[in-house]
Amino acid sequence: MMKIEVRKLKEDPSFLAYCFFTLFMIYFSTSAIQTWPNLWAQITISVACILPALMVLAKNVSHIAQIKEWPIEIKFVLIIIALGILNVYFSEDRQASLKGMGLFLMSGMMVFSFTFFTFRSKLRQLIFLYLCTICFFTLIIFGLFEFAQQINYPGKRILLFSSNPIPAGSLLILLSSGPIMLFAQTEARWGKNALLLSLIVAALIIILIGQRGPILAILIMASIWAAQRNKRFGIFSLIILILLGIGYQFRDQIPIQYKNQLIKTETVLVRLEFYNVAWQVIKDKPFFGLGFNAPLNRYISQGYQPKFYPPNRKPSFYSIIRGVETFDNMALFFLGGMGGLFTLAYLGLTICLLKFLVPSGTINTKIQKQPILVLLVLVGFFVHSMTFDSLRYPHLNWIFHSLLGLIANCHASRSENS
Repeated sequence: MMKIEVRKLKEDPSFLAYCFFTLFMIYFSTSAIQTWPNLWAQITISVACILPALMVLAKNVSHIAQIKEWPIEIKFVLIIIALGILNVYFSEDRQASLKGMGLFLMSGMMVFSFTFFTFRSKLRQLIFLYLCTICFFTLIIFGLFEFAQQINYPGKRILLFSSNPIPAGSLLILLSSGPIMLFAQTEARWGKNALLLSLIVAALIIILIGQRGPILAILIMASIWAAQRNKRFGIFSLIILILLGIGYQFRDQIPIQYKNQLIKTETVLVRLEFYNVAWQVIKDKPFFGLGFNAPLNRYISQGYQPKFYPPNRKPSFYSIIRGVETFDNMALFFLGGMGGLFTLAYLGLTICLLKFLVPSGTINTKIQKQPILVLLVLVGFFVHSMTFDSLRYPHLNWIFHSLLGLIANCHASRSENS
């Protein structure tokens, strides 16, 4: 049976193209957007997002034409695309919204649609997990290299091929789905130890990145994991308390670049203030939003009176956020930037997929735990996304929606293993 699957895989260039472009998105998409000539970057990323889907469409066009009832998930995708187009039309900056929304839909909805139909094979799901694991390993090695460079180049940060340290931590959280799920499937002791070591090193790198959002995310992920393990929850809580005590004891020895990131309160107050800004936008444009990447200047002018950020604090709120086009919060970005209708449709798709993570009593415990492990990764990503606009980064958007495609096919894995 496995030989037949491997033979079919060799005859499936669309999936091979998806794997190749996944590597491109993880390692080169940020560099392409920021340093390549604008036209080349747009063409390359568009091809990466569209080509695999077109290859599947060309191969199955006759079968697709005979479908009488589309899956509910694909109906939601079509609604989201339609609302995305309306978001651009009603945007206060159509050109900026067209570029941003186009990239979001291509690296998100199109990738989800591809994986929704392609990941129905157990072999393809396994290859995707191995692909995530390989990228995970290479990134933690590169992260250690970037950290070592700080000895000769003070101030250099751990970026992991991302534009700044914040999405770097989120990328590790998403890719951890590979080693986490393979850990549950692997029987060999050496394999489990290697995967566990990689997860520990990744957690260390996230701590070395020095951003509070990713650190909070891995703490919550570890707490949930420990809680569902019952007996290990007390041990884990004790370890956390010891580490916090050690950290407090040696707080004066923390390098200044990490101390500034971890203890400064300005960014917390600014993010809290954005809730008020987002509420003003939502009241003004409740249905279709301000527009993807549309400027917030009209809502944050120099005369804006902060509600949460102290008005006499230095630096002032306006000086910090001047020129900003983000809410630093994915939920607020959806509600304010994309609108209430788009947000409801996206929530509908997400809730529809959550049913595949509900354990079934008809399958063995090992298979039953795998969807819970995916949910663990998504919880960590969600927590971190409450501190920055995660899905605006195409490589994060790509991996996240690939995981949604994997979730949509959890039932296929269960049926094969039941």
